[in-house]
Amino acid sequence: MKKIYSLLVAGGLMLVASVAVAKTQSVQWQEEALPTSWNSGADTIFLYQQPIEQQWWTRFNDTTLNGLVDAVLQNNYDLKQAAYRVAQAKAAMRVAQGGFYPTINLNAAYDYNQNVSKVGISQMGSVGVDVQWEIDIIGAVRNRANAQKSSYLATQDEYDGVMTALVAQTVETYVDLRTSQNRLRVLQDNLASQEEIMNITEARFKTGLASALDVAQAKSIYYATAAQIPAMESQVSSYINQMGVLLGQVPWQMQEQWAKADETFEMQPEWMVSVGIPAEVLRRRPDVRAAEKRINAKASMLGARIDDWLPRFFVTGQFGYASENFQNLFDSNHMYWQVAPAVKWNIFSGTTLSGNIQSARAELEEAVNAYNNTVLTALQEVDNAMTHYHHATTEVQAYEKAYQQAKQTQALAVDLYKKGLIDFQNVLDAQRSLLQYEDNKVVAQSDVLLSLVHLYRALGGEWNNTAK
Repeated sequence: MKKIYSLLVAGGLMLVASVAVAKTQSVQWQEEALPTSWNSGADTIFLYQQPIEQQWWTRFNDTTLNGLVDAVLQNNYDLKQAAYRVAQAKAAMRVAQGGFYPTINLNAAYDYNQNVSKVGISQMGSVGVDVQWEIDIIGAVRNRANAQKSSYLATQDEYDGVMTALVAQTVETYVDLRTSQNRLRVLQDNLASQEEIMNITEARFKTGLASALDVAQAKSIYYATAAQIPAMESQVSSYINQMGVLLGQVPWQMQEQWAKADETFEMQPEWMVSVGIPAEVLRRRPDVRAAEKRINAKASMLGARIDDWLPRFFVTGQFGYASENFQNLFDSNHMYWQVAPAVKWNIFSGTTLSGNIQSARAELEEAVNAYNNTVLTALQEVDNAMTHYHHATTEVQAYEKAYQQAKQTQALAVDLYKKGLIDFQNVLDAQRSLLQYEDNKVVAQSDVLLSLVHLYRALGGEWNNTAK
């Protein structure tokens, strides 16, 4: 029996040593060597070393938008859900941190016994406390607490990410709504102009100066433009409904408030954007920060799973009073106490412990790969946004020139047609070109604004949120 006992002790010590070595061999991850500059040739336009602004949307200089974003941040349900996820993670962290402290229970009891003959009667009363405290020598409690703390910090960054995405979506929806309203106005203005030209052709036809073909062609382009208006009105309504959901309101209740186009709408953003070098961008992206903290959480949990192989040390104690006479219950001679150190060591549980370690290690590897993918995605999004923003600004300048030329062309074509110097086909072509280029100009202006929003979103944001 002694020999068997000695073998068990020796084997246990070897197990402790091997687990201690395994704990030092934590999974390592290497960040890819990040580039020192962006691939986009446009980075010289907005490459600076300042941090991103907390309220970047205010750079669009639109007071209506500013109020809208404030309202969304107060009322949006997605953001409220993210805040409660932070609260849940914080509570879980406090639960894990409770392992650092002793557990104290208050006990009180009364025992009354009487035999069948009612001759013998006994009673006993007691009151006392039981204490149990795990001494975290190995670090299992600390590792689990660290894992929950890292998860809590990750939810804070995820809250920031939800806020960043929500603000970007709000600005995008606002720009899309105003753009659709502007495109609707372009259709209505061109329809009015086409109606005037249609009236001119009818008057010339009545006097014999134009053919019935001219009238038919004028009506054809007029009705074709009129047919586009209902679809654009439907698009406007859709964006208003989307705005309502963002604001946490019944969507169609906002139709009356937003249906009318803002005639003064002309967002003039400050075109310079603080970008910085790739490594700095990653430091302020909430999803990158959250992914990094998820790695820390999984690494701590792996350490805790390895700690399960090792013995756990406890101190237990009791203190109280017990007596058959309640009047003298708290006399010193009725007091009892006990202090007992204890060790609990799970030396065999089948494949449970090894399976837990394998699972934790796989979760850590998954988190590492998720982090690497998040980093690469962040680099892609920022560089794409910078490139698109650069080309969008060039495109809008070209469409502005095309629109001005089309506007002049239509005026000249109508004047020459009235004088009988050209046929009506030239007027038709001028009308089509004017509508197309004016609409393209509005869309291109919107594309510049949206690409700027995408760039700000890709850069992340620095927040002082209330969910922390």
